[in-house]
Amino acid sequence: NPFLSLVTLSTIAISMLILGLFSLIYLNVQQSLHQMGGELQITAYLQETISPDKANVLRSKVADWPEVESITYISKEQALARFRSQLREYAGILEGLKENPLPASLELTLMPQYGRSGNIKELSTRLGRLPGVAEVQYGRKWMAKLRVFVEVMKLVGITVGGLLLIATIFVISNTIKLTFYSRREELEIMRLVGATDFFIKAPFLIEGLLHGLGGALLAAGGLSLLIVFLFSHLDLPLRLAVMAGSLPTGQLVAGFLGLGLLLGVLGSMVSLRRFLRP
Repeated sequence: NPFLSLVTLSTIAISMLILGLFSLIYLNVQQSLHQMGGELQITAYLQETISPDKANVLRSKVADWPEVESITYISKEQALARFRSQLREYAGILEGLKENPLPASLELTLMPQYGRSGNIKELSTRLGRLPGVAEVQYGRKWMAKLRVFVEVMKLVGITVGGLLLIATIFVISNTIKLTFYSRREELEIMRLVGATDFFIKAPFLIEGLLHGLGGALLAAGGLSLLIVFLFSHLDLPLRLAVMAGSLPTGQLVAGFLGLGLLLGVLGSMVSLRRFLRP
């Protein structure tokens, strides 16, 4: 039945396409979180009473820490000049200031292997205990929110993916059942003349495999086209879901094909186990 086969292929393709999108978005957000952790900058604001000489001594001390890749001393004047350049056409509002309200600071960039949240928190605590340091900031709140988002997406992806896989197996199973019903008289005759269960099962298993393989190929192709479309037509600041590295590679296609074949076999076996009982 061509229509039934088309419905089965479409169901498999759509289910695997949704699952693939969840997987790509999750992996890219997780990768982005890891990269941002490695590139994260810690800022230690210094007390007003600390002199530039003491600040440089403090900078040299912190630069010797194994976690620190680079460290820069930003004086009060440099901080004000940077703030002025960020304001651009609104920089005139600073003209009325009688004194510079911005503190001097040390800006630290960590080694990539120390970019995890636990290491950053421990380093910030140690940095805040040094004499002359007034406050330490490193974007803890937004990193925590991003990590919660990643975990929620992982949970949603597993739940939705599991439901989609079960639904796909159910559709394949029903397709095989209908095919079996349409040929049941022929199959009964085959059993009467001595055909083995495997001989009877083989065509239906192959049909399930072909449905799974066809749906997987459609899903891989659809995912490729969707990512290319998003990458070329949307101007996303972070492009989390459409990074160049997210384009389906050989491993992704192989994963789709393997999952499609597995779904096809499971769907066929679920239906045949009932009808070929002694």
